[in-house]
Amino acid sequence: MRRLDERLHLAKIVLTELRRQSLGRSELEKRTVRKSGTHATFEGIFRYLVRNGYVQKSQQKHRSPYAITEKGLKLLEGL
Repeated sequence: MRRLDERLHLAKIVLTELRRQSLGRSELEKRTVRKSGTHATFEGIFRYLVRNGYVQKSQQKHRSPYAITEKGLKLLEGL
């Protein structure tokens, strides 16, 4: 149960940061790890959020910032 709580907390941090503004992956990771977690835990939750459509690149360019989706906003409301 502790792991689930930790993952939900990280997801909330990531989604909250992206609700404020679109961010590049590196900056998003720095902000998330500074508040809670490690590089490895960030990678896991970030990959999950992208794969499931909660977060997406704002453009198709290689180094485009990521933004929260409508689906991500709904998840954030539930957290």
